[in-house]
Amino acid sequence: METLSASLIIIVVFMVASLSLNNVFANSLKGDEALLQNRIKELKYFTEQGETLFPFYEEREYWEISGSKSKGVGVLKILNKRNGQEYQIDMELE
Repeated sequence: METLSASLIIIVVFMVASLSLNNVFANSLKGDEALLQNRIKELKYFTEQGETLFPFYEEREYWEISGSKSKGVGVLKILNKRNGQEYQIDMELE
């Protein structure tokens, strides 16, 4: 009887640990925006140098970026497909 209850406790502990690690790993992948932030910096630089042509649209596996220009202001709209967040960046154009 003691072996059965000890085995059951060990199984429950390992199951809880496994589910916790799975949750942490899934959230770290979902929140990883390093590639997106790098692409945004790259687009800001190209826009400041006058190399980005508006209207602009780019679709990748995890995000969509669209850009427009009005009255000397460039607007980049970013949609993160992983978590559904939307960003908007306004930039002065020369």
